[in-house]
Amino acid sequence: MPGGNLPTLPVKRVVRPTPSIPDHKVVRQIGSGAYGEVWLAKALTGAWRAVKIVWREDFEDERTFNREFEGILQYEPIARNHPGLVHILHVGRHDEGSPFYYYVMELGDDARTGVHINPDEYIPRTLQTDKKFSGNKPLPLDYCLEVGSQLAHALLYLHSKNLTHRDIKPANVIFVNGRPKLADIGLVAHLDQRSFVGTEGFIPPDGPGTRRADVYALAKVLYEISTGKDRMDFPELPDELPAGTVQKKWQAFNTIICQAAEPRVEECTIDSAEELAEKIDALRGYEVPSRFRLQKKSRRKFKRTFQLLGAAIAGGLTAYWGVLWLNEQQHAQEPDTPAEAHSQQSAPEEESRNGYVLVTSSPAGASVYDADGNYLDETPYGPIELPAGTTVVYTIKKSGFADKEETGTVAGGSTLALGGVLKEYHPPTDGQPWKDTEGVTYLPAETRHVAETPLTAALFNKFLKEDRQQGNFQMQRQQVQPDHPEKDLALLTQDGITAYLAWLNKKCEREGLLGKEFSISADPGPQGSGRTDGRNTYVLNVTRVFQVPITVTTNPPGASVFFNNRLIGRTPIEEYVNQVPYVIEIKLPGHATMRRRGLDPQDLYLSLQLEPDKSVVFGSPWINSLGMDLVPAGNNTLAMAHEVRVKDFQQFLKATGRKAPAKPGFPQEDDHPVVNVSRQDARAFARWLTNRERAQGLIDQHDSYRLPKDAEWSAWMQLGEEKGDSPYEKTLPHDHSKEVFPWGTSWPPPNGAGNFADQSALIYLPSSRVIVDYEDGQPYTAPVRSFPPNRLGLYDLEGNVMEWVDDNYGGPESLPIRSHGVARGGSYLSFRPKQLTTSIRTPLPENTRDDALGFRLVLSSERPPAPPAP
Repeated sequence: MPGGNLPTLPVKRVVRPTPSIPDHKVVRQIGSGAYGEVWLAKALTGAWRAVKIVWREDFEDERTFNREFEGILQYEPIARNHPGLVHILHVGRHDEGSPFYYYVMELGDDARTGVHINPDEYIPRTLQTDKKFSGNKPLPLDYCLEVGSQLAHALLYLHSKNLTHRDIKPANVIFVNGRPKLADIGLVAHLDQRSFVGTEGFIPPDGPGTRRADVYALAKVLYEISTGKDRMDFPELPDELPAGTVQKKWQAFNTIICQAAEPRVEECTIDSAEELAEKIDALRGYEVPSRFRLQKKSRRKFKRTFQLLGAAIAGGLTAYWGVLWLNEQQHAQEPDTPAEAHSQQSAPEEESRNGYVLVTSSPAGASVYDADGNYLDETPYGPIELPAGTTVVYTIKKSGFADKEETGTVAGGSTLALGGVLKEYHPPTDGQPWKDTEGVTYLPAETRHVAETPLTAALFNKFLKEDRQQGNFQMQRQQVQPDHPEKDLALLTQDGITAYLAWLNKKCEREGLLGKEFSISADPGPQGSGRTDGRNTYVLNVTRVFQVPITVTTNPPGASVFFNNRLIGRTPIEEYVNQVPYVIEIKLPGHATMRRRGLDPQDLYLSLQLEPDKSVVFGSPWINSLGMDLVPAGNNTLAMAHEVRVKDFQQFLKATGRKAPAKPGFPQEDDHPVVNVSRQDARAFARWLTNRERAQGLIDQHDSYRLPKDAEWSAWMQLGEEKGDSPYEKTLPHDHSKEVFPWGTSWPPPNGAGNFADQSALIYLPSSRVIVDYEDGQPYTAPVRSFPPNRLGLYDLEGNVMEWVDDNYGGPESLPIRSHGVARGGSYLSFRPKQLTTSIRTPLPENTRDDALGFRLVLSSERPPAPPAP
């Protein structure tokens, strides 16, 4: 396109008939502007598309019309190479009669119903509609950061092809499968095209058509959605800023916006999409898949005032979407204790600590979202490397198909394959009967579909058999025909019908019969004559979902609120939720979970007094279900203050039926540390205790017991930063190596420092294997907590028994014991200084069982953060 100061605008258009597009049924016009019309169309495949029509007669000359057409031809292959640009699927031209050219694009989501399209009511979802539906209030910070990051990367890709958008504004950002994309590409042009086009307020004073101008416009868009203000108000702030730690993050984001939307070019410090993406990603703490990264190139960035001021080398991208964990494990010592002697045995091969996840779909090209709703990529997604034992949850979305939720746990050394065939979406249609998954027919009735008959007892019994999560819902029968028990109706309480509806809605969603915009609810029938127990028959119906406000406050505040298993925030909250049968759960660590059920959350207001209970509160000492003390030992981590006791392990054996370990050659009481347990035994105990306390409501589904990491143990002993990556490397001597003990640097230890090989052990040990002149009064294992704890309140980290940790020993490939497990600390048999240093690590086959070997666990949490306030 030639340069110039004035645009070549199309002439005034007239009303035209519906255009004819090959292989598409054009339904209706859904948008128009100075540069064409947008129509809703259905392809032969059944997929909904958007078709942009640009008429020849709207341009003053043939040359301008052809120039625009050539620009689309150049842009078409580029658009499909980046997920942040609206994909052009086909370009065509009609030269007879009234000439026009057209291009077929992927259709944006519906502003109300998402990926599920009703052609008669379709309204494109854009940033503009998101602003409108929020009441033009500031949108959540995490939402703004995600939109900003994805659009900045899309703009970076466009600029890398020497193209500029020239008209970035909220109305030109559409959502496809929930992902924001740059749309309305009619004004996309080469960098040398300087026609004055765009929208007032989004054009910098130095003019449009440059990379800097696009970045300026995007920053103004982010200003509008993050403040709720108009771009002409920039840089005014909203009346109320977010509270707490969110406020600092919001202010940092606003600083980035101000740097990019600075009107004076000589003062602007962010003038490239790369810098904008880099800063937003750093603030967001997110990563980008390598296939969406641009190759880093050496370039010079020139800032213009009235003359060139200087040059600077710009860096590459510093954050990437996606996840990559690397887990590498790399000293054999003279065996001094019976347990250490096992280190010379051959060990079973340790399974890989990492695995992979691959998400596919048929058809491909569906959007993949994580458990927090973050867009990840399109299918096929992966393989992504993750640590073994990681639980993943993904939602797969594609227009015309039902959402598919997938979950699984990563296994070491293998690939977890998720996804599969997507179900076609078949919601209720106006004027047509509809059937649910149970074969019940619903007939159209004004604004909804109503079941032909009330809910039967047979169907409710089917629910009770299939749904293992249901409560104790008692049903009574109402006879309809004496000879036809299959026609008996179900008489239910409100709790019973609410649970049935939740089960049926989820089942119909899974099969593609319902989407998020439809819901099955129930109308109660009249109570039977003389009934006073609150039971009713119910008639099911299907209606469109609308959102209604709810308010939840608690004393104390800060409780997590789950609406139909979805975390919506922390109290106090005011939130909009779907008008569907609901179950609300209010959870606060250290307090009993509260639940409320209902058929309709319209104007629901809950003010609840939470009752303290015995559940875990991270950051505070806690006593678990076995009566074991746990103390804070890091972020979202509690460590057992003492070793697992004989009586604790006995409960595990009784509950699981496992074979008891061999008894040691000396007497032990209930409070002594259990011994003769392998690392597999310890891990099995951790799994059992996790499941037990989750079922008891003492810990959350995101909390679990496990063996401590080697690095955690070192932190407990205040070892500081150790050299090397693996336990093996950390035991190697170096220039500043010195022997340090829990009590200091002197030898022998002061009397009573811990349970070591002391003078009392001379009843079964030779004098050469005890510590001279040391007394602790315990010849064998001692009851836990018999000796003073360390600064964290942890007992017996040195002495009593050695303890398993979760890591492998590591070392060079030639080291035969590199796949051995690791035990930390000394024991009641330790008598040499080296055995009692804080850095001591003993390599052992993980199936080792020994009289001087036990374990303790940590309880850690991976609870998701609450979403930002709406």
